[in-house]
Formats: sequence, structure tokens, C-alpha cells
Amino acid sequence: MIRTMQEADLKQIVALEQQIFSRPWSEQSFRSALDRQDTIYLVYETEGVIQGYLGIWCAGGDGDLCNMAVDARARRCGIAAGLLETGIHQCGKRGVQRIVLEVRTSNEPARRLYAQYGFEEIGIRKRYYTEPVEDAVLMECRIGV
Repeated sequence: MIRTMQEADLKQIVALEQQIFSRPWSEQSFRSALDRQDTIYLVYETEGVIQGYLGIWCAGGDGDLCNMAVDARARRCGIAAGLLETGIHQCGKRGVQRIVLEVRTSNEPARRLYAQYGFEEIGIRKRYYTEPVEDAVLMECRIGV
């Protein structure tokens, strides 16, 4: 089930964030994002267990997909695709016309998924990531245009 992220989800979200990312967001960072009106935060939950989440910040017709993660044990089950599709749809309802994101150059599965949903590679951000240092591919998807 995909639904809006709630404050009660934060313990699970932070645990998943720490499992996946070398520089994870804190619980307070997620709490602050949930308090804003210009964000879309979604979770994929099965039987009380959060298996994935997505976060998009919206401003002036643009969206910035800044958070997306799926538990390693639940990958290749359509969770990321469902979250991404729902996030794009919600952005469209808010009048967002363009969504951008950064993804590690080495993350081929994510790059392929984003391309399936209309994201195009539009640039490289040199040494964008740390721990380990790596370039980011900048991707963009135009929606509702």
C-alpha cells in the first residue's frame, strides 16, 4: 500500500535510510520535511512494515526528488516504480511541470527506472556525492506540459 508518510513512520524510515545511504538524513530532517506544505512524502507499507519511501520538494512549478529508497530485501518487486508513479501523479496535481533528481553514476538500476518514467539525463554534477566520492547524473522529467 502506498500512502502519505506520517510522523509515526519516522523510526522505520530512519532505520531504512541508515541501511542504504552513506550519509543518511536524520529523524529531525524528515520531521521538518513532513511539516512543510510544499513536499510530497510517500511510503510503501506492507503489514505495518515500511519497505520504501519517496520524497519530493515542490516549488514554482518544479519538483526535486530528493529521497527515494527501497529495502534491499524488497527490491525488484515494483515498489520503487509504484512510489515514483504515485509521486509523479501527485506532482502533476500540484501543478509541477518538471521534476529533477540526482543519482550516482554507478546506480544503473535507478537510472534505468527513472528513464522508464520519462526522466532524461541532462548533465553531470562532478564529485556530488561523498563517502564514496562519485559524480551524480542530473535527470529531468517534464510532466503536464
